[in-house]
Amino acid sequence: MRFVIALVVSFALVWLCAKPLKKYPAPFYLGAVALLGLYFWGSAAGVRNEAWSYFQPLMQRCALAFLLFSIVMFVGVLGEKNPLRTHLMPIRRQLSILACIFAVGHIAFYAASYVPRLTSAFTGNLAFSLGLAALITALMAVLWVTSFSVVKHAMKAASWKRVQRLAYPFYVLTYVHLALLLMPSALAGNDVAVLSITVYSIVMGAYVVLRLRKALADRRTEATAATPDLDLEAVAA
Repeated sequence: MRFVIALVVSFALVWLCAKPLKKYPAPFYLGAVALLGLYFWGSAAGVRNEAWSYFQPLMQRCALAFLLFSIVMFVGVLGEKNPLRTHLMPIRRQLSILACIFAVGHIAFYAASYVPRLTSAFTGNLAFSLGLAALITALMAVLWVTSFSVVKHAMKAASWKRVQRLAYPFYVLTYVHLALLLMPSALAGNDVAVLSITVYSIVMGAYVVLRLRKALADRRTEATAATPDLDLEAVAA
């Protein structure tokens, strides 16, 4: 159910609210921060009701953030003339910032659970998962900061593009991290965990296939564009 809710919210952002999100992103950022504040307040106050049971996982389990990150990543692997790419590319940066804001709820929840226990001897899957989480958080912070226009314009274009390539390892590592967290529950037969890891795996698998396909297409395009130059050089020789 939380995935369906995240899907509805994401659809509203990328389709119904695309133009205002592009033109006036600040109210959307403030709204995301307000929802994050509501999550923190509700968690501290111990809120328990039906509405909360739907809202809490969107923040705590990173469902909404992962879906928004997925949209941002998938836009990059669509063809140049794809209508979805044309529609979503102008708000890709804004969606990335919103995803980072929503991801803070997940990071804060697990940091509060495990940071006080850092003096303990973490081993195996937990140690690897926590180390991975720290790396992912660092990558997200860099991508988050450089997504803001003021930072982007202060950087050289080539440097900014190099930094933004960190999105590829960030996205893949995020999937690995979520899979590691869900796997024990999934193996124990938890239906929600099984469904979640299945959905995440399908999304990631589709992205990898499309990313590889686009890389091959780009390589063929570059090779085709370079052929005339090679022919001219041969004639001149």
